[in-house]
Amino acid sequence: MPATEHWTQYHCKLVTPMYGGGVNAAEVDEKMPIRASGIRGQLRFWWRIVAGPFASPEAMFEREAAIWGGVGAASPSASQVAVRVKAKPVQAGQLSAKSQIQGLPAYGLILDPGADPMLLKPGYAFELAVRCASSLTSQQYEEVQTALRWWASFGGAGARTRRGFGAVQISALKPVTPEEVAKYGGRLCVVPSSSNEINAWETSVKKLQRFRQGPNLGRNPGQGNRPGRSRWPEPDTIRRQTHRHARNHAPEHPVDGVYPRAWFGLPIIFHFMGAGEPSDSTLIPDDERDRMASPLILRPYWSGQKWHPAALLLPGWERRAAELRVGFGTGPFRRAWPTDPAQRQRLAQQIKPMAGRGDDPLTAFMDFFEKD
Repeated sequence: MPATEHWTQYHCKLVTPMYGGGVNAAEVDEKMPIRASGIRGQLRFWWRIVAGPFASPEAMFEREAAIWGGVGAASPSASQVAVRVKAKPVQAGQLSAKSQIQGLPAYGLILDPGADPMLLKPGYAFELAVRCASSLTSQQYEEVQTALRWWASFGGAGARTRRGFGAVQISALKPVTPEEVAKYGGRLCVVPSSSNEINAWETSVKKLQRFRQGPNLGRNPGQGNRPGRSRWPEPDTIRRQTHRHARNHAPEHPVDGVYPRAWFGLPIIFHFMGAGEPSDSTLIPDDERDRMASPLILRPYWSGQKWHPAALLLPGWERRAAELRVGFGTGPFRRAWPTDPAQRQRLAQQIKPMAGRGDDPLTAFMDFFEKD
């Protein structure tokens, strides 16, 4: 189907609370809650996912600028895709404090103690219009349409969309299937349906919480209000590096010098409690950034008939994660997880949450997500 100059309208509805999205970080703009610039940015992101892989960063920039515009070496180029949003100002009752939204998985939005931001409640509807210039080739037009479907299936509006906030439903667009995701080099796990979209979202996020921190899985059983010891290697690696530990917390994990949970996104703040323990430590990537977006997306998934808990590993996740080097402050920085298959398998069997599930942390989680 060739590109045309007419506007295509889509009716959109939030199915999970929206966090942020306004001019001020972490705040909903009550006059303009949904911004065309934010959705355009999301569409560019999903275009990079579905149009790749690219031969080089330069090749990606050239192809991206031809559709979405950009500032090149010669001159700026205008976007060939226009995005327009028609959204009403937020009405009384459409905002709610995070703590007051029933079923909201708190693990998906970990904030400073005492923070209780206002969120835009599910059910808020808006109209999205997209227009593609007739100068686009058929391939470019199809790439834009595919990016739009991926955004509708896995993206959203506002912030923290990778943990399911601001998820949208667009009934006019066909959901992206697990088979399509696999064709692009990603992985989509969809488990049996839930009673509604909030329940599906809560189930998805709680699975990650259990895998990383749950008693008898991510950590040992606790006593009273005191959590049990982590079954992941990072805390004991930090204790060995700093030569500090509480009297009853000498390092004992058999794995040392790797940081498997870094593959879920950075930074990670490790907080130790008790006399003699290390100071708080923040794990960051070995580059000029202090963050690495998670390659894992958790959200409710609409199959066209029902809502399901779902986990998506973005195409290209394994290459990017395998290259990841991490450390604290000025270093030393080291590979978060080894690349040698035999070493991966040996270490995974010694990390209880991963044992028998996969030889890298994300594959192990997807196995857990699908089967447990």
